[in-house]
Amino acid sequence: MSAINIMDLPAMKPPPGMQPNFDNPPNKNAMTVAVISVCLSLSSIAVILRIFSRWSILRKMELQDCLLLAAFGIYVAICVVSYGLAENPGWFIHMWNLHTRDMIEFLRVSNLTTNLLVSILLLLKTAILVEWLRIFLPNGGGRQTLFFWLCHFVIWANIIYCIVTLILFNLSCVPYEYLWNRTLKGGYCRINTVYIGLSASCWAFATDIIILFIPQRIIWNLNMTRRHKLVVSVIFALGLCACAASIVRLYHSVKRTQSADQTYGLSTVQLTAVGEMACAILVLCVPSLPKAVSELKQTRLPSSITLWSSLVSVLRHRLSQKSRKKGAASLAESSWPSPIPAGKSGGRSVNLQVEAGSERHLIRLKRLQSLERYDPELGNAIIRNTRFEVTEGFESGHDVATQEHKRQHPWMYE
Repeated sequence: MSAINIMDLPAMKPPPGMQPNFDNPPNKNAMTVAVISVCLSLSSIAVILRIFSRWSILRKMELQDCLLLAAFGIYVAICVVSYGLAENPGWFIHMWNLHTRDMIEFLRVSNLTTNLLVSILLLLKTAILVEWLRIFLPNGGGRQTLFFWLCHFVIWANIIYCIVTLILFNLSCVPYEYLWNRTLKGGYCRINTVYIGLSASCWAFATDIIILFIPQRIIWNLNMTRRHKLVVSVIFALGLCACAASIVRLYHSVKRTQSADQTYGLSTVQLTAVGEMACAILVLCVPSLPKAVSELKQTRLPSSITLWSSLVSVLRHRLSQKSRKKGAASLAESSWPSPIPAGKSGGRSVNLQVEAGSERHLIRLKRLQSLERYDPELGNAIIRNTRFEVTEGFESGHDVATQEHKRQHPWMYE
């Protein structure tokens, strides 16, 4: 049988009573694309806000931020490849509904995404633990604590495991193309790659659990407000989502070792891995979101975006300063008493004139004092402090009694 005929055959013999459906095989492409889109959108927003808060507000990038950017770039590449896989040959399609050449293409893309996912596992888990060290051990304090040594142990164990896994996976078959094209004559595998994928799922679940519980003792010993507790609960809820995704991935990895239907089993493993990596990105980025959101509410945007608004703000500030100085100068020349010269203290007597009336002689007006301090450079501030002292008196005598009698109602005169 020629090679062309092999490529046109079903990739797997259908079960009894089933017929191959090459034209429109049952699939879950719409569901897969929706899940990937949601994961990519949430992770993109989280990464953008974190980088905004770190670079535009704190004006610095640390090791975990660089690792995050590298991991996110790889994550975007995985999502793009996954979108292409939905077009051809498709997600969650049984092997008996695929031509051999379509199955080979699916396995080739899966081989690529497996390498990328292990690379993300290395970068993200390292970045998360470095971030935990920065949060819970600021300025390197308490380096001899159990928390410090556990974080470093997991960091280096994860790095070593991921590197070894990548080497073993890519050197497991001879020739290299035999990893995804089992129709090659003379090809063979030194290691069953299915078990490598199973070990990767186990490691991912174990590290998710460790990262979730490592900081628990420190967190519950902190005196936190309700708002901070809510933020921490959200962070660890995302950690639980990552654990849930890794459990599902581990379950289907075990099932894959017992099934020959590789395309359908790999679809579940790959999709849960995409969700797990999205949760890991959120776990790393969420602690920076409150700061970024609060700064966005204050309209503090990067300087490249706010250049024009900054120029307008400077111009308005200059104009407002000029108008305040003019207003202060005009106020100093107004009907208010002139400011006291610098170096003098005390008050200045001011006579207030009152219109004459029938009762003017009842109140003796004394000299009133005004204490003033004025500085035209203060602008929008309190520029004058005036104190009034009023004394009320009453003189006894015939004239006063007469005036008081006249103030009564007419019926009092009778």
